[in-house]
Amino acid sequence: MKKIALIFLLFTQFSFAQTPEKVEVQQVITRFFDALSVANIPQMKAEVLDGFILLENGEIWTIDTLANKISRPKPEGYLRQNSFDFITTKIEKNRAWVYYKNKAEITSKTRNATIKWLESAILRKEKGRWQMELMHSTPMK
Repeated sequence: MKKIALIFLLFTQFSFAQTPEKVEVQQVITRFFDALSVANIPQMKAEVLDGFILLENGEIWTIDTLANKISRPKPEGYLRQNSFDFITTKIEKNRAWVYYKNKAEITSKTRNATIKWLESAILRKEKGRWQMELMHSTPMK
């Protein structure tokens, strides 16, 4: 019985292991939001493919739509820090699907807020590099 339990434990550890490729896919999401947090538009664009679409609040946005939204003036002392809970990362050949929870801690001199989303993204690997082609964002309560 102990051998069966040990085999089961080893199997579950390997089946949920993070492969370097999965980590690479998740880093695209992290880099994208790091750039978004400081309104670094060129870095955001580097993480997405041409034709990138964001489904946000019932609307269809391009990367330029998002860039315009985040380029608005920020309150004094503005800081946004994101954290992620990656639920599932699946890779098949040059496609990846990622499901995760995103939490943004936003602070400024006049306000503090925590905002949470349930998000998914589809990525494609071209010329050895992963980039997003679609993201869907749903606010959580």
